Amino acid sequence: MPEACDWQPSASIDNLVRRAEIIRRIREWFYQQNVLEVETPQLSSGATTDANIESFGISGRYLRTSVEFHHKRLLASGSSDIYELGKVFRVDESGRNHNPEFTMLEWYRVGLDHLQLTTDVEALLSYLHNDLSLKFERISYRALWKQHADIDLAHAKCADIVAFLEAAGVSVPVSIEAEFDALQDLAMGTVIAEGLPINQYTCIYNYPSSQASLARIDSSDSEWPVACRFEIYYGSVELANGFHELTDAVEQLLRFEADNEARRQNKQMCMPIDRHFIAALAHGMPDSAGVAIGIDRLMMILLPEVEAMPQVISFDWQRA
Repeated sequence: MPEACDWQPSASIDNLVRRAEIIRRIREWFYQQNVLEVETPQLSSGATTDANIESFGISGRYLRTSVEFHHKRLLASGSSDIYELGKVFRVDESGRNHNPEFTMLEWYRVGLDHLQLTTDVEALLSYLHNDLSLKFERISYRALWKQHADIDLAHAKCADIVAFLEAAGVSVPVSIEAEFDALQDLAMGTVIAEGLPINQYTCIYNYPSSQASLARIDSSDSEWPVACRFEIYYGSVELANGFHELTDAVEQLLRFEADNEARRQNKQMCMPIDRHFIAALAHGMPDSAGVAIGIDRLMMILLPEVEAMPQVISFDWQRA
């Protein structure tokens, strides 16, 4: 007899039907907006250098963790506004809000900055919720910290964040007690995000310049230079990440090299830099903003009776 196993889908057929309808409406919205749907490779010679994200390697290539690099190459080739709905892959835990293989919606608008793009995101979410009065609060990263932690990050020390975390009952690893960005990440993930309003979207914008990733930096305020990026949460769950895109090839290459140096110091594998992407930036990419939304997490919001990600994907990691 064959070995018994749980072969059935993790999502109900009813949920898969509703998921298909939401996907159809997403495509309908972009069609109405005259945004071109594209398909880009799932395997690439380059990989993400971000120390917080790990890529799956297959025969000298890497499964994409995002469609970002290929999309920017299309923008540099003159594509204008584009979007893609597709699978991305990240070595990660699986559970209520995670699956190593998941669906990402990513799009780029030429001529917009990150703040203008938040309005675009709000319009799509309102359309999907059938609610033009959808609650969508905006707050800067610095103001968020003042509101939830009574800390002004422009003048704070590591000890201030450690004290805040310990007062909230969070144990701070000795290894990050002097790491300002790591302490901010820990506080965001364990305390501040948990304090965001439930059952509504919160858009947090203008992150610290040290957390720019692939975003431009605005240094107009010498006291508090910021990364031109935003993240969108629903309750305490991160849903989207967007940038006013960096177009400087030299600066982007330096950031990738700094990422790999951080990986080296953390005893992580250094990852191959996507030279095609750097060459596209050097050729010239138009001023634009882009955003990525985790579709499986969005499904959990749009289908409120769902309690965990496996309930909105056909076969989760354990059944794939």
